[in-house]
Amino acid sequence: MGSLGWKNILLMSGAGATFLLSASPSQAAVINLYDLTGWETIGNASSSGGQVSLSSSGGVSRFSIEQFLELPNQALNSLNSSPTNGSALKTTITVNAGDVLEFDWRFSTNDYLPYNDFSFYSIGSLVTKLADVALVGNYGNTTSKTSYTFDQDGKYTLGFGVVNSRDTAVNSTLTVNNVLESVKPVPEPFTILASLTTAGLGVALRRKQKQAANKSIV
Repeated sequence: MGSLGWKNILLMSGAGATFLLSASPSQAAVINLYDLTGWETIGNASSSGGQVSLSSSGGVSRFSIEQFLELPNQALNSLNSSPTNGSALKTTITVNAGDVLEFDWRFSTNDYLPYNDFSFYSIGSLVTKLADVALVGNYGNTTSKTSYTFDQDGKYTLGFGVVNSRDTAVNSTLTVNNVLESVKPVPEPFTILASLTTAGLGVALRRKQKQAANKSIV
């Protein structure tokens, strides 16, 4: 059986049948960032070597970013106070419940507090902060990986952005790469081993026990 390369083989028994199920291994689909095919950008965005850099300087208004990403009005205000302008990137993905999105990112800033520039990602109407000046420190940076598990099937707008806070003068940058959509393993029927009614299975077991008892008497 091992030579066939089956993964996560499960044996499941029901009231009327026994099935052998084979779960296919997870698969990861790379969401292209090399030439931004399938993506849309707003503001100041550039792509190089499979990664995208978004800059807050030379960007568009907070309101324009929210409209672009199909976010509720003032959604960015819920992340940090006084967002002014920035840049964003988006695409559309179709997923099943249990699928996992993951990506690598880097936030760097030339700004300082109280100008709390920030970066974020959005899935549908949900927006989540990645990092800000308060987290990385004045003129600081951080690199990390983020993952998100979908709890419902559907088509979603996936977005990334970086935004100035309280001014429009000093640049902060969000760089994103290695965007992957990992599909969860799905068990599929492989072979029906037997089809026995509950009563039939009980008769077979009793017959085997009786035969064993007779042998022991002899």
